[in-house]
Amino acid sequence: METIGKNLKAFAYSLILFALLTLAMSAVVRLTAVPESWSVYYMIAIVAVCCFFLGLYIGNFFKKRGFAYGALYSVIFILILSAFYMLAFSSGIDFRTGMLKSLIPILFGSVGGMIGVNMQN
Repeated sequence: METIGKNLKAFAYSLILFALLTLAMSAVVRLTAVPESWSVYYMIAIVAVCCFFLGLYIGNFFKKRGFAYGALYSVIFILILSAFYMLAFSSGIDFRTGMLKSLIPILFGSVGGMIGVNMQN
């Protein structure tokens, strides 16, 4: 039961961080001269940061196989975000280019998992 609670807590923290970073980036785009045409790259960076912290949290909890757990949980997180996107905008996701863009956040999640395994409490 503790594992389920920690998993849900990790995903909740990542979703909250995602919402906050997305709001901050939208404010920066709105209030400054940052080009809006690069919004896809901003979102990839935001998802990568969220996956890094998700991997860090999960790796610190499991204390083994941080690379694999970080990547697995990052994939699940990206699928959750994709499901929210499809429900909100009633559209599908282009999996040809969408999967390529997901590799960077998955890599960040894996690195976060490796660092999380080696962290001291």
